[in-house]
Amino acid sequence: MNRIAIIITTFNRDELLANTVANILNYWNPDYRLFIGDQSPNDGKTQLYADFMYYDLPYDCGLSYSRNFLVQKAYDMGFKYVLLSADSIQFTQECDFRPIINFLESNQNYGVVGFELLNSKCPWEYYLEKKDNALYYIKSNDYFTYNNINFKKVDICRNIFLAKTEIILNLWDNEQKLSEHTLAFWNLKQKGYKVFWTDFLTFNRFTNQNNPEYDKYRKRTGEYRKLAYKKLGIENRIFIK
Repeated sequence: MNRIAIIITTFNRDELLANTVANILNYWNPDYRLFIGDQSPNDGKTQLYADFMYYDLPYDCGLSYSRNFLVQKAYDMGFKYVLLSADSIQFTQECDFRPIINFLESNQNYGVVGFELLNSKCPWEYYLEKKDNALYYIKSNDYFTYNNINFKKVDICRNIFLAKTEIILNLWDNEQKLSEHTLAFWNLKQKGYKVFWTDFLTFNRFTNQNNPEYDKYRKRTGEYRKLAYKKLGIENRIFIK
């Protein structure tokens, strides 16, 4: 199997990060390498995570900066594939990514395959279309089968996906500390890369009580959403079920 860089970003959630790292180790594969981008104060974590690629990033540098930094590191180290994840996303099974890699390799424009995420806040598996100063999220029912695995064609998926590393280099806008998701996938669509979703693999979003410091920074979502709207050239977004 091709080596896979598992990328996790974290900010002021040390306990959650520790639990998620322990969970990944329960399903560890020697072809994995764990990359952690931490925007929080270090507090000895460099030593704690010495067995992994742990990076002490500038405080509050943002999700986009963290992801771009880690993807670049993985690319520089020769990893052809990235599993994009987060400190709140945990494995539920041993994962065989070989069929997904085979699918991605079947077409040079196939870039991303998203997976099922239990306990997620909402689905993100839609087509994207811009019209009349609005961005439309349109439900997809376009399924097909490849080597006995069902895939759905989409333009955007949740933040648990396997991607070709070179395709997602600098995918995120570093100015977007939050509300980065749609803008990134819209830009991917404009480059002509294809996104898919499958429940062939399932992960779990683990929720716990966030600390006040995390919540304080998380409340800026609306501010960064407005910035994303400006960059997308829209005034609002519309979901079509």
